[in-house]
Amino acid sequence: MAVLRRPSRRQRSALFERERPPRLVLRFALVLSLSLTVASALILVVVRIHAISEAERAAIKHASLIASTLLQREVQPRDVARPVSGIRRRELDALFHKHLLGADTIAVSIIRGDQLVTYSTDHRVIGTHVSGTLASDAARGSIVSTVSRAGSGGAKTLETYAPVGRGQGGGAVLIVQDYAPIDSAARAAQFRVGVVLEGLLFVLFLVFVPLLARVTRRIKRQIDRIHAQAFYDELTGLPNRAHLFERLERALQRAVDEDRLLAVLLIDVDRFREINDTMGHEAGDALLRETAARLSEAVGSERLFARLGGDEFAVVVEWAGRSEVDAIAERLRLAVEPPLTIEGVTLAVEATVGVALLPDHGRDAETLVKHAEVAMYAAKESRVGVLAYSPATDPHDPEQLSLVAELREAAVRGELSLHYQAKVELATGAIVGFETLAYWQHPARGLLPPGAFVPIAERTGAIRHLSRAVLTGAIAQLREWSSLDPQLTIAVNLTAIDLLDLDLPQQLEDLLRERGVDPERLCIEVTESTVMGDPERVKSVLDRIVATGVRVSIDDFGTGHSSLAYLKHLPVHEVKIDRSFISGMVVSPHDRLIVQATIPLAHSLGFQVVAEGVETVEVRDALREMGCDYAQGFFYGRPQPAERVTQAARTREAA
Repeated sequence: MAVLRRPSRRQRSALFERERPPRLVLRFALVLSLSLTVASALILVVVRIHAISEAERAAIKHASLIASTLLQREVQPRDVARPVSGIRRRELDALFHKHLLGADTIAVSIIRGDQLVTYSTDHRVIGTHVSGTLASDAARGSIVSTVSRAGSGGAKTLETYAPVGRGQGGGAVLIVQDYAPIDSAARAAQFRVGVVLEGLLFVLFLVFVPLLARVTRRIKRQIDRIHAQAFYDELTGLPNRAHLFERLERALQRAVDEDRLLAVLLIDVDRFREINDTMGHEAGDALLRETAARLSEAVGSERLFARLGGDEFAVVVEWAGRSEVDAIAERLRLAVEPPLTIEGVTLAVEATVGVALLPDHGRDAETLVKHAEVAMYAAKESRVGVLAYSPATDPHDPEQLSLVAELREAAVRGELSLHYQAKVELATGAIVGFETLAYWQHPARGLLPPGAFVPIAERTGAIRHLSRAVLTGAIAQLREWSSLDPQLTIAVNLTAIDLLDLDLPQQLEDLLRERGVDPERLCIEVTESTVMGDPERVKSVLDRIVATGVRVSIDDFGTGHSSLAYLKHLPVHEVKIDRSFISGMVVSPHDRLIVQATIPLAHSLGFQVVAEGVETVEVRDALREMGCDYAQGFFYGRPQPAERVTQAARTREAA
């Protein structure tokens, strides 16, 4: 996979940033304010229209009153019948100027029924015809009005047509009034209403804003509480599983859109159940809180960190190269390891990390988290601290069907590679033997550790083919090393399926005879769970194996349900104390007491004792003081192919 440009811290933070919840109260306040503003504006418009209508009605009523009183009395039929003479015009001018014309009334005209103007205070229009039918309608007895404007920029006026004269010779009078007073009256009414509305809104503001503020704070606290309960872990305060999936889905979408790479790291605290059961739930909770704090500091603020539940945590990181992911995973694992004291007891805690990568191992949140979990459990089985997802370690992967078929042919094709880990005598520091571990050099998937295919072989029954190949190779290696040191031993792990095979003892005897190897140089290792699966049948097979001279060892002692008292009835030569007790015995009094009690009890029953998982000089020295016989672990070397450990086999000196 190509190495991409390393993203900046700001880009990483933006990738995992949480979507802000909508500010509902603020939106409500804005919508309410806008609605009130629009409603107030509409009310003011309605008030203005109503005020104008009332003012026009008053003006029309005033004009109608004048027409029905003064004009009805003073206008003569001849004034309507034809254009008035000069003398009559001056009389009417004097009359109208005295009683009508003023600040509001601009002009008065008398109009005959056929639209002819017979008189007007504006002498220029006398003898002309008016347009429209309003004058005719008024001559027939109606009072009508209209608003007009003189020219494009002229003053606005109200024209009222009222009947004048009686009978067939009747006509209409046009009273033209200035519109400005009407408009002014409407604005005054609108202003008064506006002042009242503004006052009411201000009062509502003063009353409801403090109330709204209190409600807002209460709602916010409630929303925060609900959000915290739904999306955060109560014990550690970290995002929970639901929160992780929600934010991871958004981060994946952004990563795909922007061509960026993500990795999901799933961290599991080793031996948490043991600590929780031994010291109680309060101590377990304290351990989880301290572990969360350590991991949070190691993760940093720009990455997504969550607790999935129990003793599992998840980290989502952006990466530019595979080495960067490995470095982050190792840093997280090491962050958990420093001893911590809980309730006066010093505990040594370790972590296992499973890794799943986008896009290699999935493109959605559910798949990536599931594959990271598969990788984590595979890492536990293989006893490695960090492991990336591989379909070979996934029991639910369809490709494992073909893997099982390939495994049966792996030995024939020479793809199985036996690695050996030294077993050292603690008193002298000399190598006395090796434990055999099978690795598979798969043609397409590379070198697979035992945890990647042994569980598959056990589930499908293919373990018998694998065990026969390992036994054959180990016995052949014993024959080869006979010239170096005829006392060196090799241990081979067998499963419950192997021990249920009644032909196994005879097959072992035949293999040893064919190679000319002393049976006492071969040790068969079985776990407690293997023995307890079918005790009677297993004991029968072990009796026959021991009868051939082959030695038997109980592997991972302390993790199953058996006891030394029960094991004394089995043909067992040694017990191997599980590494989970050995690694923590220096810092954990509880583990130290278990180891310290097991060693002399095993000796009293005639068993030799092997300590697994020795990684430090302090642990080695403590085991020496306790009288432990043998030790294995990374302190003495990791599993290596035969050609790399041959020198150690020759000199019997551990690395």
